Amino acid sequence: MRRSNIELFRILLILMVIILHYFNPGMGGALGHTVTGSISYYFIHLMESLCIVAVNGFVLITGYFSYKKENVKASKVTNLVLAMIFWGVLLSLLTVFILRPENINMQIIRGIIKAATNQWFVIIYCILYLLIPFLNKILNNISQNSYKTLLVIGLIFFYLWPSFYTKITVSDAGYGIINFVYLYFIGAYIRRYHENNKHILPPLIIYIGCALITTLASLKIGRAWDYNFIFNLIGSVALFEVFRSINIKHSKVINKLATYTFAVYLIDVNGFFNIYLYRTLFHSNNYWNSNDMFLNLIITTIGIYVICIILESLRVLLFGKLFKWLSDKVKLVVEA
Repeated sequence: MRRSNIELFRILLILMVIILHYFNPGMGGALGHTVTGSISYYFIHLMESLCIVAVNGFVLITGYFSYKKENVKASKVTNLVLAMIFWGVLLSLLTVFILRPENINMQIIRGIIKAATNQWFVIIYCILYLLIPFLNKILNNISQNSYKTLLVIGLIFFYLWPSFYTKITVSDAGYGIINFVYLYFIGAYIRRYHENNKHILPPLIIYIGCALITTLASLKIGRAWDYNFIFNLIGSVALFEVFRSINIKHSKVINKLATYTFAVYLIDVNGFFNIYLYRTLFHSNNYWNSNDMFLNLIITTIGIYVICIILESLRVLLFGKLFKWLSDKVKLVVEA
């Protein structure tokens, strides 16, 4: 059964992703156009630092719920990839044909196809998913002390080292499989060995503290917003603990909304469509240096979230059975 407190966490995480895209220089654009030293500049750095834990949070959830799996179905990967291609191609073509039909050429078409089949999070997450039985084979055959040693080694070389020294140990800023596997290990460790803490305040203070440190660091060093920056790792675990500590009843509404999370990401991340959403529909470009940026940010985030859910509902209604039929054709089961 889905736990509504964790499903609420998923919803918060995808809202954080939308916020990150609002600030992204190539999407909503704020980070690339705000005047340095202005109130908006510092506000953006704070919000970016509060939300940068989102991707790490999703992977922690996967480890938390999947640590006992002995096998996984490749059909799930197929379904994710089909959804990625569907939204990637459809939204890109619609945006280009409607807004910039004069720019249609083979180079644009190739760019659309490449983008539609190459969403970094989808690819890395699918690799992680297929590795789950093998990762669990390791985790379920080592002692708790050995598990701790494994986590400490990873912490030193994949987080502390690139945060404060050089990126020789991992140079992908946490966007690659190393960070995903390590976060999976942490999520699984929490589920196996760490009892639920009913005190929300301590992990909340840690999360906010890490975000403030990241904010200050971001003013000086570019790596502060890397997913494997040590304070982003700690902050993501702390925020996860906050929601583990929340005691809420089973909610059909929360659980239903959480099922749209992946689709919301796929729609919002589309490089052609999201510029239309952020800058044309919600006019984010008019608020890059405005005192009303916060209000526009809230309206844009909620608006895009609702739009993405509506679009995904239409996809399921019109093509849901086709997608299921195609996915079910892949009978492969991966086991260690």
